[in-house]
Amino acid sequence: MTFTVIFTVGCSAQSNPPQPNSGLQEQSLSSEPQSQNNPEQPAPDSQITNPPSSPNQTDPSQALLVSIRQLAEKGKVINSDFAAKLTVIEDVEKKWGKPDSVDWVAAAKGNYATYADHAMVFGFNKGSQIFEVRSFDKQLQKITLSKVKNSFGTPVYTATVGEEDIIGYTAGEEFKILLVFPKATSTNPDPALDHYSVLYPQGTVNSMANDPGRQW
Repeated sequence: MTFTVIFTVGCSAQSNPPQPNSGLQEQSLSSEPQSQNNPEQPAPDSQITNPPSSPNQTDPSQALLVSIRQLAEKGKVINSDFAAKLTVIEDVEKKWGKPDSVDWVAAAKGNYATYADHAMVFGFNKGSQIFEVRSFDKQLQKITLSKVKNSFGTPVYTATVGEEDIIGYTAGEEFKILLVFPKATSTNPDPALDHYSVLYPQGTVNSMANDPGRQW
């Protein structure tokens, strides 16, 4: 799996370590995506309204989707205690050491630190506050596009960038979930999730520069 620091977002190969720059620019421009594939999107403030399937279902992806939704409302991704908004990058460094790489991505409004061994990428602002937490956990490959939509409902945000499809949902009042899939094709009409992130949009705002920040 490839880690890409931002989103289109994303990674194109699921077996390689994250590459910090492949995706960030595209996703950070999500307010004006290169193409929209869902012209009848719900209002931007709509929440994940469909009740998630019970974690006791035999399909393990359903329990994973419940965890993704619940943790996102706290600014977290699976298998990580580092929450967007509440954590600074120094907190990660104290526990995991220095990142493999740090890349400034202007369009994404911050620096992105890649931790390949942990399958994680963190976006942080000039004040060191983490505003985006991205997971490339191998468990995510159990989740398909149709399962996400069946569990979370109609996406609030959709975009196609390059060879990737991105869908987004709000998670509580402060956070958003962005899920990145390979583009659906006739031979792969229901692709598996490549990676996802939890975004704290307010952390990308720069009032002194009159920059409203990112929404997706």
